[in-house]
Amino acid sequence: MPSLGPTQMTFDPRALRRFLRPAVLVLLALTVLVVSANRWSHRASVDSAASPITYPREIARITFAAAGDIIPHQAVTQSAAAQNQLAAQAATAATSQSDAAASKPPTPEVHGGWDVLLSQVADAFRQADYGFVNLETPVAPAHSRGSKPFQFDAPITLLQSLKFNGVKIVSFANNHVFDQGHAGFFETLDHLREQELLFVGAGASAEAAWKPVILEKNGIKVGWLGMTRWLNGNRNPDKDSDPHVAFFPYPDDSGGAPGLDQPAVLEKIKSARAECDLLLVSIHWGIEYATVPNPGDVDLAHDMLEAGAAAVIGHHPHVLQPVETYLTHDKRNTVILYSLGNFLSNQSSNYVPGLTPDKAGEQRDSLVIKFSVIKKDYGPAGIRVELGDMGIMPVWTENNRLQVRAGHARTLLIRPIFLDREIPRLQARVDELQKLGTQLSAEQKLELVQASGQLQMLKHRRELLLLRTGDDFVVPPPNP
Repeated sequence: MPSLGPTQMTFDPRALRRFLRPAVLVLLALTVLVVSANRWSHRASVDSAASPITYPREIARITFAAAGDIIPHQAVTQSAAAQNQLAAQAATAATSQSDAAASKPPTPEVHGGWDVLLSQVADAFRQADYGFVNLETPVAPAHSRGSKPFQFDAPITLLQSLKFNGVKIVSFANNHVFDQGHAGFFETLDHLREQELLFVGAGASAEAAWKPVILEKNGIKVGWLGMTRWLNGNRNPDKDSDPHVAFFPYPDDSGGAPGLDQPAVLEKIKSARAECDLLLVSIHWGIEYATVPNPGDVDLAHDMLEAGAAAVIGHHPHVLQPVETYLTHDKRNTVILYSLGNFLSNQSSNYVPGLTPDKAGEQRDSLVIKFSVIKKDYGPAGIRVELGDMGIMPVWTENNRLQVRAGHARTLLIRPIFLDREIPRLQARVDELQKLGTQLSAEQKLELVQASGQLQMLKHRRELLLLRTGDDFVVPPPNP
């Protein structure tokens, strides 16, 4: 029998191929992954080099809308009451009709008719984070001495309407705050708190009156400081612990009433600026019906901005004054609105275009302004909060008192309207009527005359307004 020898190794090519095939596939897959990763990394580096991060980048913003004086002259109050009566009549008519008609939603509350007076401009305030006006009246029904020329009082429904229509902060620092005495002043502060309306330039004490209101939203703190240079010969209570208005008198016009002088006011501004990211100042100043600011107030505004304010918003002259941009020494872009004019009043009610001088209508010209406070990332330079998106919207106070007196209108209506919304509407109607040519009815002919005259007047008022303020900041009114 043959002996068994050592195991002999034989080469099998097919077995080798079976062994190597998976390894090759894995190697190929790894190679593809490496190549793809290198290409992706290269492409990403190229894209990154082509699209570097740009600065500044916006982080957050707060938006504002502001207007001038709300003055409840007797005719304005009567207009609100008349519109309230119309709304009540409409609601009564709706409930007295058929069941189908009565099932419709009732006429919405109009807050004593004031909503109607604000209806044409309210969207600008509602679409902003904060709306602002100068409340040039006490609201003191419990302590009222009555309302008459140069002595104002307003119902609580005015405050309710302001809140409903987007106003969240008011200045209660002006020459009419004591029209209903100290008791009426105190009562007004109570009603403002009840309606959850913020107010500047007045407070529960002298110290509180000079403290800024801090508005905090979207991670931004905006301070608002208010003050008045006029008090109509009145004065604050004797005790600093009683409610006060922030009074900054002109040196020769204080009437003996105590107040802060300019160095003290600038210190208040510096202190207020330390509490916030950006500071706004509203001030009741200047000469009534003057179309340019006092030279001393121009210097004062510059000093306020240098002390830390970003904007100075003025009221009291009852007419528009220029808008000025100012670059501070620390390179901040700031703005001064010397006077926004009357926002809602009965002044210039006898103005007749083409018959009375243009100047007779100036107290019905005004502005609604918009602006933003924006937090920006400047990369290596850090984060800054600054003023931006400044815009002005020309406004005219519509007043049909002469038409009511002549019997051509039944209901008194006094309200601010946006010129750049009303002019296109009138133009479209005039064009539509003119296309009818000889087919115009007698009623349409009268309408064409009236609409054409109103259109020409509003265009002229807009031109005069912008000659005063400049047109650099004009923006269209918001979409309703």
